[in-house]
Amino acid sequence: MRGACLSYEVLHGDCREVMAGMDECSVDSIVTDPPYGLSFMGKGWDRGVPGVEFWVEALRVAKPGAHLLAFGGTRMVHRLAVAIEDAGWEIRDRIHWVYGSGFPKSHNVSKAIDKAAGAEREVVGFQPRGRSVNTSFMSGGNNITAPATPEAQQWDGWGTALKPAVEPIILARKPFKGTVAANVLEWGTGAINVDGCRVGTETLPSQVRGVTRIETFQGADGNQTTERIGRWPANLIHDGID
Repeated sequence: MRGACLSYEVLHGDCREVMAGMDECSVDSIVTDPPYGLSFMGKGWDRGVPGVEFWVEALRVAKPGAHLLAFGGTRMVHRLAVAIEDAGWEIRDRIHWVYGSGFPKSHNVSKAIDKAAGAEREVVGFQPRGRSVNTSFMSGGNNITAPATPEAQQWDGWGTALKPAVEPIILARKPFKGTVAANVLEWGTGAINVDGCRVGTETLPSQVRGVTRIETFQGADGNQTTERIGRWPANLIHDGID
């Protein structure tokens, strides 16, 4: 309701225990960034993605037609998707968040060869960390060293990983009976506000392909002018970095 005063409550605890105390069919949507199962920095909490039991309980508290957005890592997102689907959710899409920041968590083969040989590498420069989104440069960095052995020279520049630039997001929906129209009228869920998520606010010429929302307004000369505003929200999101 426009102008209504909204209140918010933060519940802290194990999500399975917290959800167990919530009413069935009481949640409009779920947005979550669970463990990716990558053993990040050796942490035990990130050794696996949440299993079926997590998503079964999430399904119970969700309203029919409620949407679920679950972030995952590229290496383990398949297990995340299977667990969500096996719990009874309907997989609707996969959104790809593309970003320019970050660096590869890669093993430097040349350095490893020199280390194994007990050879000391000469420092020939300094590489600052990559640019931050909101500041100029992040503090710190790494020394640039030259290969010390012929074998290390041969494998200089080789590593074991690509720079991450994509974060997949599983988009799922709780199944419901009947039609979408009937479900949105009963529960207020089951559909996506497409117009509310259109990309860009600039006014574009009508002949531009892929731009479909039509706005008709009174021009300065008194004539009706028809133009199109905003592009379709897509299953790809990027941060705008060059």
